[in-house]
Amino acid sequence: MMNLKRLPVVLLQCLRLILLFTLIFGLILSVDDSSSIAADITSNQPQAVQPPVTGLVSTLSDEVEELPAELIRWSTYWQLCWEPYPEAKEYELQAVLMQGRSPKLERQSDRCFRIQAASNENQKSQGLLNREVILLMHKIQLGYRVRAVLDGNRVSEWSPVMAVGATTVSQ
Repeated sequence: MMNLKRLPVVLLQCLRLILLFTLIFGLILSVDDSSSIAADITSNQPQAVQPPVTGLVSTLSDEVEELPAELIRWSTYWQLCWEPYPEAKEYELQAVLMQGRSPKLERQSDRCFRIQAASNENQKSQGLLNREVILLMHKIQLGYRVRAVLDGNRVSEWSPVMAVGATTVSQ
């Protein structure tokens, strides 16, 4: 017989998985639907110059909050940082999915980009439950690449794609 006290936790975890898959599916559809928009933008494409952004380092960090009833709420954050690019005004990041590149670019002045890569709420005794599975899903399905934005409608070449959830060792 199932423990009725655990039923809300199990339902919450199921709802989170459904939400995660819905978001992933939505991202896939948004990439497909906006391909015509990307074609319209190509006439005003900035000039790409060498070299690409280099020195990419990705790391993971965990945050854990203790809750009542021996529960914890945890999050794992993935951070991507890179070396400064000469004369860069800003940087653009592009999500790269299994199905292709997103036409939407995120622009920022910082040289680091941070997103939540995994999270859950579970019994404290279970630790970071399903963390590795969630991170593996991201590694397979989502990555980011970065380029520098320069004066005169110029940008650097794109960096290599870094998988969300993967980590690198600084050289």
